[in-house]
Amino acid sequence: MSTINFSAREINFKIVYYGCGMSGKTTNLKKIYESIPGTAKGELVSLATEDERTLFFDFLPLDLGQVNGFKTRFHLYTVPGQVFYNSSRKLILRGVDGIVFVADSAPNRLRANAESLRNLRDNLTEYGLSMDEIPYVVQVNKRDLPDALPSDMIKKVLDPSGKTQFFDAVAAKYIGVTEPLKAVSQLVLEHLAQKA
Repeated sequence: MSTINFSAREINFKIVYYGCGMSGKTTNLKKIYESIPGTAKGELVSLATEDERTLFFDFLPLDLGQVNGFKTRFHLYTVPGQVFYNSSRKLILRGVDGIVFVADSAPNRLRANAESLRNLRDNLTEYGLSMDEIPYVVQVNKRDLPDALPSDMIKKVLDPSGKTQFFDAVAAKYIGVTEPLKAVSQLVLEHLAQKA
């Protein structure tokens, strides 16, 4: 959960980009990183393996304003998409404040999206958390695919209740990338205010 650095007068929040392999989690962070002026961002750290573009995490401190005189810094992470890296996924979720779930629009990835969301729920449960307690939004990525599934179909599979905010995106073209980040950041700040 959020940490407060009193000497630096900063509140640090952790946002995790979660989703199935190759859904665009790392692409999102790279595009966000490229769009932020050099003085407002930290270092982007990426660890890769032969099988997966992101094995451990991408890290980006992002300054998004102040709360009660404290600067807010958002640290963005991605999880590895492959389920066999579940211990890394679980570790990255420790202390999470908000989640952007990145869904793949390809027809053959609908089941992988659902399995990844189920895996997210299971991993949060191990920390005594539920999706109802963590601010999260869903980004439906790769909307430019010629055979992209209808957004409504993906929404029905991932959120039958209709309570979650969804955003269409083409992360590789920097379309629909900032909106989910802004939305989840706002939800995280509102969540903090409710707990105070």
